[in-house]
Amino acid sequence: MPTLLLDKKRCLANIERMALKARANRLSFRPHFKTHQSAEIGNWFRDFGVSAITVSSFRMAAYFTEAGWNDILVAFPFNPGDIEHLNRLSEKNQISILIDNRETLPLLKPITKKVCFYIDIDTGYGRTGVKSESVAQINKIIRDSQSNSNLEFSGFYCHAGHSYKAFSAMERDEIHLKAIADLEHLKKYFLEYSPKVLYGDTPNCSTRENFDGVDEITPGNFIFYDLYQHILGSCNLEDIAVAMACPMVGKYPDDQRLLIHGGAVHFSKESVHIEGRPRYGQLVNPTEWGWESPVRVQFINSLSQEHGILENCGEIFERIEIGDMLHFVPVHSCLTANLMRAYHTLEGEIITTLNS
Repeated sequence: MPTLLLDKKRCLANIERMALKARANRLSFRPHFKTHQSAEIGNWFRDFGVSAITVSSFRMAAYFTEAGWNDILVAFPFNPGDIEHLNRLSEKNQISILIDNRETLPLLKPITKKVCFYIDIDTGYGRTGVKSESVAQINKIIRDSQSNSNLEFSGFYCHAGHSYKAFSAMERDEIHLKAIADLEHLKKYFLEYSPKVLYGDTPNCSTRENFDGVDEITPGNFIFYDLYQHILGSCNLEDIAVAMACPMVGKYPDDQRLLIHGGAVHFSKESVHIEGRPRYGQLVNPTEWGWESPVRVQFINSLSQEHGILENCGEIFERIEIGDMLHFVPVHSCLTANLMRAYHTLEGEIITTLNS
């Protein structure tokens, strides 16, 4: 069966690197736990001084409160259907939420404890958030929130996710600098509220050095990284801390094609375009300390539900036998981890997740 391998040493090195970057820039570090979704892996962060975390759902928040985390930001536009979950969790924990719409505020009247909220800011991503230039709209959200004594404005949150679509350092730099400038402007404009600025996406947090005006970074994918981040330039291949081990189950000599048991239900359908074609994972060589890139770069060229296909495999085709395990770094480690539901460390330990 396909298995998700985890290199703990690489994970710890990735955590340490980001924690040191936060410290060097005098930033608080509130990592996003949606990537690993594991209480055990979450505990590794404590040794690096982390005491506050980010999650993407109230189900995830409940899971991590049970693991002893009590300062949690649910970084998803608040769904009024989660009022009961919010009230229950905020009884004993500091739960913060995101708001990007005035219409949400009246629906928060039933909250029973003090809840901090951040306004989600869109600096160009176009997914969620109030556009950074919409100062009047932001002001109305803050003013309207003051009618609820249990609701407290804490600041601004920004995920500059369009950095994932920028394949040049110059373009990523432009995205980052605009986001930082926009957030710094808002911080100054609303200075009377002493707002905190939370900012975080793995590409920018991994590669940029200027965080003027930011108080806290919230990246998540950096703990594992993946092929997409490697192509973007966020990490080296040697930093990628997860790999899929898949049995090779078919050889087709006419076109030197290999078939693996490992499909969309394991990797997800996420792809990255290389040489004009979608790729779904890159073959790596297993070593005693993890994995490394082979001399000949080989990708998974197509996926169906359970199958993965490698085309024109050349000398690799001749030396691999049916039943051999092939190892691949995934395109998007967050989705792969979510699908696989557990990790197998290189030391033979099984680590469970929220979905195990």
